[in-house]
Amino acid sequence: MDWTVENWGSTSADYPLYDAAIVVDSRNVPVIAYRNGTPMDVAPAQFFNNFDALLKAARRAGPSDPVPVHFVHSLAGTALIGAAAIQPFDLDPSMKPEDFYVLVFAKHITPQVVAEISESFNIAGLSLDAYPIPGRLEAMLTDVVGNKVAVFTWPPEAPGTKSYAMVEGDLRTAGTVLVLFLCGIGAAGAVTVRILKASESRSRYRSLHDALTGLLNRAGLIESIAGASADANLDEAAVKLHFIDLDGFKSVNDAWGHNVGDELIVAVAHRLTDALPENAIISRLGGDEFAVVTLENPLLLSSSDVGHQIQVALTRVFEIGARTIEIGASVGVAISPDGKIETGELIRRADIALYRAKDLGRGVTVEFEDSFDDDTNRQADLEAQLRTTLTNGGIDVSFQPLIDARSGAICGVEALARWVTDNGDRIGPDVFIPLAERSGLIDLLGLQVLKKSLLSAASWPDIGLAVNVSPLQLKNPRFVKQVTDALQSAGFDPGRLSIELTEGVLISNPDQARRAIDGLKAAGIKIALDDFGSGYASIGTLRQFGFDRMKVDRSLIVALDHDQNGGAVLHATIALANALNIPVTAEGIETEAQATALRLSGCDALQGYLFSRPISAEQVTELYFVSSRRDHGEEQSAA
Repeated sequence: MDWTVENWGSTSADYPLYDAAIVVDSRNVPVIAYRNGTPMDVAPAQFFNNFDALLKAARRAGPSDPVPVHFVHSLAGTALIGAAAIQPFDLDPSMKPEDFYVLVFAKHITPQVVAEISESFNIAGLSLDAYPIPGRLEAMLTDVVGNKVAVFTWPPEAPGTKSYAMVEGDLRTAGTVLVLFLCGIGAAGAVTVRILKASESRSRYRSLHDALTGLLNRAGLIESIAGASADANLDEAAVKLHFIDLDGFKSVNDAWGHNVGDELIVAVAHRLTDALPENAIISRLGGDEFAVVTLENPLLLSSSDVGHQIQVALTRVFEIGARTIEIGASVGVAISPDGKIETGELIRRADIALYRAKDLGRGVTVEFEDSFDDDTNRQADLEAQLRTTLTNGGIDVSFQPLIDARSGAICGVEALARWVTDNGDRIGPDVFIPLAERSGLIDLLGLQVLKKSLLSAASWPDIGLAVNVSPLQLKNPRFVKQVTDALQSAGFDPGRLSIELTEGVLISNPDQARRAIDGLKAAGIKIALDDFGSGYASIGTLRQFGFDRMKVDRSLIVALDHDQNGGAVLHATIALANALNIPVTAEGIETEAQATALRLSGCDALQGYLFSRPISAEQVTELYFVSSRRDHGEEQSAA
């Protein structure tokens, strides 16, 4: 979602080719809908006439067919709109075109656009009208179903009328006037040609350069790589592509706003221009991503020279206004010996190297290696397996009991996702959950786990159900509705459900977290803060979000066995929650001594291997409900 918004949604603010960018899913529900750089407050189907017909035309178009491009009425006027299905390079025969997502771009024909067309093509008096105007020339604009949308009109010109009127006069005077007239036409033609060339030059510059920094944009970078590759082939040199991602830029935006962020981007562009060799080609790809292309003799320069220069340049502090800002950079490098690697492949390799650098931490430069593709292919295979598993509803759910600290009876369960592949491999949550987040499957995974958990727990009376939620799920504006629909479908009491959140989402996206938490609490669902004590969550965080439960991180329990201050820290943490009237659950308990210490400290719910490992729904039913009823019946019979 971040990539989609950054590359399509946000660029609609000032991009010359479109001012609206929309992606819809297979049900024509918008995934993103941006206009002029901000989310649209009106559904695209209501904003644009015949929007659904355009989507159908896009899905009908084959890979070699032209993209459907038409004019359309919108709430903002008349627009040129195009749509294309988002589909893989190699189509699977089982894929249905109606299941494809569709990308839509639109450009509104504003008075400024009309004026630019008029200037570019030397059409004096050009205007956009609702209906034809008698006496004016016209060009009708139609929509996807052939309806008339608007019409371009302009006045006809008759430059020979005056000449004909003068023919009756003196022939010599007429000849002189004719010569002057032809000279005037030649001069006007020369001026027109210059105007057209200047307009074409401006348009080309805008299409290849970033509006904020003046550096090349992605299109300009691709064109430059092609030229550098041709030169490298002749000179037996190597093309080196460096992808740069700024470390800590998001924190700058969050702390001081986008205006300061834009100033920092401009400062980074100047810093790179000053620090790198004159022959270096520098571009901004969007957001906080930059790229540098150099043409080098591989025998003279080490593979990390330019990467090192970039690191040194960007680790020096920036002075923005009265602020001192410190950032860094992650750099991914790909090399094309003799310029023989195709441009798209070179970009792909640099991108993979950049992701590897980001995974390793701040301020790292990584050069692409062939082994990276093996990792990427393994991840791609695993993603395909996960997608198939989710489609078939194959994710399993285990449950770890929560034990009442006073009575020792079960008081709840925590749902834990489990994945066993078709060939019997067990994939841990620490692997497949980040994979689902990267591949856009986390919403489907989370909803599948929730629904299965609710159906299983519905038959367990009077105990709670805790379900973990990924921070990315909270970004989905339909998340609260999905949870409440699942509760209603399972006939599950909302008061028995707890949604567990980690503190990271509260710090990185507090507004989104607030909206989601308020919606869930309004539906009667409890909210628990998971892993408290492992990060930076504070008393203010506990008060601000009004949690119904706090789970103490396992690291505090483990510290009881080897840290002489561990007991005091744990007791203080639980005392803090008790002072705020927040019930406390302790997880990761493995010994009776730990359980006793937690009971004495004020925990009301305990969880860990001491009581039970994660077990299936059938085992929960047998161990805690069927057997307990059987034992109770035997006691009554004995009595």
